[in-house]
Amino acid sequence: MLKKLYIFVGILISLLLITSCSKQTQINKSYIEKNYYVSKVIDGDTIKVYYDGDETSVRLIGIDTPETHSGDKPIGELGDTAYWFVRNKIYSENSKKSYVYMEFDSNSYGNYGRLLAYVYYKGKDGKMHFLNEEIIKNGLARPLFYSDTSKHKNEFIEAYKYAYENRKGIFQFFDDDNRKIYENDLSDSDIGKIRWVRFKVKSISRSGSFYHIYSENNKVYITIRCDEYKAFFKNLNIYDLDNKEIEVYGEVWKDNGIYEILARSEFEFKVIK
Repeated sequence: MLKKLYIFVGILISLLLITSCSKQTQINKSYIEKNYYVSKVIDGDTIKVYYDGDETSVRLIGIDTPETHSGDKPIGELGDTAYWFVRNKIYSENSKKSYVYMEFDSNSYGNYGRLLAYVYYKGKDGKMHFLNEEIIKNGLARPLFYSDTSKHKNEFIEAYKYAYENRKGIFQFFDDDNRKIYENDLSDSDIGKIRWVRFKVKSISRSGSFYHIYSENNKVYITIRCDEYKAFFKNLNIYDLDNKEIEVYGEVWKDNGIYEILARSEFEFKVIK
């Protein structure tokens, strides 16, 4: 009987090892064949690498970090923090200093001609680290999903939940009452800052790939991209928020004179009454 048990355990261990090795082989084939020199870190989600002999901008897939320069979006409160996090990972914690590995989806280039990639680096612990995931897990980026860039969607969903549950990065202010503000009290000094904005919902609509929640006083509206809505809104139907007083947590922007928050998950919403 004991002999049979030893044989069973031996077979089980062998199967586990085979499965593990098979998985590692698949991962190795996907991105470890070649590394790329990082010439510059632009911000938390964009770097420059030498790719096929040319210096090329690379946008990290699936993440959206706060801005470090104003443009279509304002400078974000944690933009510099995200920048230094990425810089530190690539240049200091990287055993192959300044070199990264890249994994691509079927569509390698985005609308702005930038290379789109999942970026990895080899840590001093000898292990491969998934930079995109680490940025989200530390609360320094919000998920940004598209139907054709979903290879690591589940990892990003879990990473964002981890950042929320452990109050990392953007969620470090989640329990801070000083971050709460009524819509009528919003001012341009709040732009780029993370706030709990309170208002009564007037209407909810969908336009193309976006949902919009409008406030009763037309001072603020909430945007949710459909891809993030499908990924994160499992228990909250936003149409149930109609005529409710709510609070929404996020970075304040301004669009055509009206304040805006781009929400990503149901845990960024609170129903007050």
